[in-house]
Amino acid sequence: MQTLLEFLPEIARLSNREAVRWSNGLRTWVASYSELHDSIAAIVAYLDQRGAGKGDRVLIWAENRLEWVAVFWACVARGIQVVPVDYRFSAELVARIQAESKPKLVIDSAMLDMLAGLPPAGRLEPSAIAPDDVVEIVYTSGTTGEPKGVMHRHRNICANLRPFAKEIAKYKKWARLFQPIRILNLLPLSHMFGQSQGLFIPVLLEGSAAFTTETHPGRLIQIVHHDRISIVVSVPRILENLKNEVERQFSPSPPGPTGRGWRANGAPGEGHSVGVLRRCWRYRRIHSRFGWKFWAFVAGGARVDPELEDFWSRLGFLVIQGYGLTEASPVVAVNHPFNTRRGSLGKVVEGQDVMIAPDGEILVRGESVTITNGGWLHTGDLGEMDAEGRLYYRGRKKDVIVTPEGLNVHPEDVEGILHQFPEIRESAVIGIRSNGGEQVHAVLILKDPSADVQALIQGANERLETHQRIRGWSVWPAGDFPRTPSTLKVKRHEVARQLGTQPQQTQRAEVDLGAMSSLERVELLSQLEDQYQIELDEAAFSKLQSARELKEWLRQPQIAAAAARREAPLSEWARSAPVRWLRTLVQHTVAIPLFRSLLTLTVTGLENLDDLQTPVIFAANHTSHLDVPSIYTALPFDWRQRLAPATMQDHFRAYFEPQRFSRKEVLGASLAYFLACAIFNAYPLPQQMSGARRALKYTGDLISRGYCLPVVPIRLCGLYEIYSVHDSWPRRGPVHVVIGRPLAFPATMSYEEAALRLEETMRQM
Repeated sequence: MQTLLEFLPEIARLSNREAVRWSNGLRTWVASYSELHDSIAAIVAYLDQRGAGKGDRVLIWAENRLEWVAVFWACVARGIQVVPVDYRFSAELVARIQAESKPKLVIDSAMLDMLAGLPPAGRLEPSAIAPDDVVEIVYTSGTTGEPKGVMHRHRNICANLRPFAKEIAKYKKWARLFQPIRILNLLPLSHMFGQSQGLFIPVLLEGSAAFTTETHPGRLIQIVHHDRISIVVSVPRILENLKNEVERQFSPSPPGPTGRGWRANGAPGEGHSVGVLRRCWRYRRIHSRFGWKFWAFVAGGARVDPELEDFWSRLGFLVIQGYGLTEASPVVAVNHPFNTRRGSLGKVVEGQDVMIAPDGEILVRGESVTITNGGWLHTGDLGEMDAEGRLYYRGRKKDVIVTPEGLNVHPEDVEGILHQFPEIRESAVIGIRSNGGEQVHAVLILKDPSADVQALIQGANERLETHQRIRGWSVWPAGDFPRTPSTLKVKRHEVARQLGTQPQQTQRAEVDLGAMSSLERVELLSQLEDQYQIELDEAAFSKLQSARELKEWLRQPQIAAAAARREAPLSEWARSAPVRWLRTLVQHTVAIPLFRSLLTLTVTGLENLDDLQTPVIFAANHTSHLDVPSIYTALPFDWRQRLAPATMQDHFRAYFEPQRFSRKEVLGASLAYFLACAIFNAYPLPQQMSGARRALKYTGDLISRGYCLPVVPIRLCGLYEIYSVHDSWPRRGPVHVVIGRPLAFPATMSYEEAALRLEETMRQM
């Protein structure tokens, strides 16, 4: 492997195999390698039209999804340098990166939506590429100063991938038994390790990369189970959140220690496969919850806490750790899945050299390292090597703080913001170990001891990137910090040491919600949902900035009412094969003949369904309880079989809130709900906050599976006169069902504008 262009024929060869699946929390899109290849060709044609060619740069600032992958490979095919930017970066930081990198095009999420609709292009003809050509420029975590990127060439990335390709080839015939091997990559594709696990390794495995915008641990477990994920790639903080979720749901009792993992030193031991099978059986409820195809976590971006690794290993799951840097493209050392050593970062990847300096610093050199003089890369990390060549992490030499999300924070950048406040005379920013990573902690020397430090911290956090925000603070008791004799630089390690040994001399305060990272907020939301046993509004929760605002929000009457309401059980059983067969039988022998005997049905506009591809949404005016049977009867058989109407949950209120109704009303609502699900494949759509997200997720799942839902306007005439909402029994009479032409709404149109256009169309029908 000399250039990444060698992946393109492999993508074409894999053809109909699954390549990418992407979920936005409400719907899942799945693309084959053939579709991915077509998308790459279409984007190459678009780049050609925009005049972007070899040596130009394209900046990508968007979440992981199919089009992100296609844009990357399209740029590789044309020799265009990719500038991937973390989608969590602020617009201000992205603007500085854009000014420094000077890209020909900037592609954001809205641009990806446009690229998804490009027409098919002709044959893909890649440009001539050399190993020394630049693939991408990666900006690591971003700072408040001038951003600096790391330049990666084909030879750097390919040198890092060759050992993996060689090792995967040994097991490829056995991997066929477990295809498709799906890797759920929760790391941003703007990061080198995220690219390794989301762009390159899935192709080498002939498997599939899965992406999602979800970070809620409960929903991640659902995705792993539902999509039959084999491997999850994430930062340690997500593993911590998943651990907390498992403990909330299952309260697993810890067994005795299990030793070294699956295999140690290549020989069976206490953690050998027999021990793993025993643990899998003991915790079979947990394995069943994740799905029996799932077996391993791959952790990157930060060190995994030994207790966290031990937790998952004891449950029978494998945790694969490694060590890498952006400048090393990116993997330096990694544990072999079938020869792990707990606590170790694994053995050095073939083609790289690692040396432990006299002061303990890890030094790296090799073809994958981006420095051009062939010398040693000083990592700033401390480590040691055992007799077997396994690398162990022992701490940090540099002052860089690595957050639980795997992002780097440079203390001097945060200190620069703090020094803008006149009340602060001096500051030292250090990392406090917490949740598998470090949290930003500010140690302050104040000009005025009576200054409101909490207000100063909040003001600083408003000017910092999310991952840089200060999580805690202390006031230094002396007049100055410890400093080096020659350069008078602050000894941050000494400040941290004294802070840990003399806590009585410092003052600390809780930091507001605005300083929490996205993953920490998700964990808090998960805990609150578990406490209240309801689904909380994520959009409203994300706007909260303080503990006071959180308390006021939780006191809202609708939250208390939702906690008392029974959660709507979504009718997934209604999609099972036996129920679908029974539904077809009942509809055609009982429901539809009975409906036709009562009513004279006239249908116009069926020609508008010709050549219409699913999925679509049918939107009808609501006039009667017979709306759904009318639409079922009017539609052709093949459409009828894939229809799933969303019904108002309040119509079955007695079923969902039995404590407020009589036994007779509860039984009647329960029977009506069961018949609506069984005969018409209906599902409840709450009008309240609680449960709405689950219902929308179910709707997205129906769309992904090809069900047609209530985009085609349907006007119902005559039903109100026959059976209004006030009538107890229908009367005979004519009904007219008008099926309109499908409407297409541009991505830029708001849902309010779309609703107005649909309403106007209905009036004209």
